[in-house]
Amino acid sequence: MQQSLDDKEYILSHDPSNVLGSIGMFADQCDVAWKEATLVSIPDEYKTVENIVVCGMGGSRFTPRTIKELFQSEITRPYEIVDGYTLPGYVNEKSLVILSSYSGTTEETISCGKEAIAKHAKIIAIAHSGDIIKMAKENSFPYYAFDAVKNPCGQPRIGGGYLLMGHMAFLRTLGFLTLSDSDVQKAIAFSRTINNVCVLDIPTEKNIAKQLAQSFYQKHIFLVAAEFMRGYVNGFANQTNENAKQISDFRYIPEMNHHLLEGLRFPESLKNSALFVFLESSLYAAKIQERFAVTKDVITQQHIETKSIVFTGADTLSQVLEGFVLSGHLTFYLSMLNHVDPVAIPWVDYFKKQLA
Repeated sequence: MQQSLDDKEYILSHDPSNVLGSIGMFADQCDVAWKEATLVSIPDEYKTVENIVVCGMGGSRFTPRTIKELFQSEITRPYEIVDGYTLPGYVNEKSLVILSSYSGTTEETISCGKEAIAKHAKIIAIAHSGDIIKMAKENSFPYYAFDAVKNPCGQPRIGGGYLLMGHMAFLRTLGFLTLSDSDVQKAIAFSRTINNVCVLDIPTEKNIAKQLAQSFYQKHIFLVAAEFMRGYVNGFANQTNENAKQISDFRYIPEMNHHLLEGLRFPESLKNSALFVFLESSLYAAKIQERFAVTKDVITQQHIETKSIVFTGADTLSQVLEGFVLSGHLTFYLSMLNHVDPVAIPWVDYFKKQLA
């Protein structure tokens, strides 16, 4: 029998690190980080860089990736995400390198930081503490060291508000984004309204996050997004993997229309195990919305289950923050259905121990 998501006593007793508390403070993370990171002093010469490279892994990667896709039409500099140990060959003194590491101890990001210093790139860092902040202080480049008090569980993937708004504030200060404080506060306020309908006290019949978690249960999840949601969907998949310990993949329209639709015939077990979840928005281009409808039709005709999540925010930033709140709650509830600790990552920890 499937675990009841309205059993408050069970759920609270199986969340020893207070992941649910961290998820509920996403808007607070955003609010604090935006206000604090906008106060970071950045030299004027940083505004003349020719390209932007952001170095980060996992929860410290999908936040800048979210920004890259969300503001793709506004950021006029080439903007690349590095999720490895080395920088692109073009990085030089005219490049901006942003070091993104929640813990400040990510070895790949530290490696990129050392290389950026050697290449005389302009560098900014964002981290809670650790070697990244130490590197910034020793080399006198700007940094935002946030106090993660609004993320009591301590997991980077649940503290995305700090990194998301920290990066956005840097880009606004540099003149690469034109976001106003009121735009940001409006989006944060909207995300609070979404949080209020996803909290534990709202029963399943009225709680979209709990309902979606039930539909995700025991399924191989394929998350489908487009345009400004392409970065956020990376975070959704990460949270499904790490919070719920459940497999998930993310795909993009229109790219998937050119190959994936022919790849659903085998294995035959896919018809029972797969669930294609479409992240839909009225803010997508009309042609993209048309592709969503036809793609769902093709997948349904192959007897594979589909589901839609329709985002309702008034603008793209509001919809992305809406997504972070919804997927945070959803993947937490899914962890309860799977009877796993949402904060524990035993295989990632084992992997790191073996490398060490």
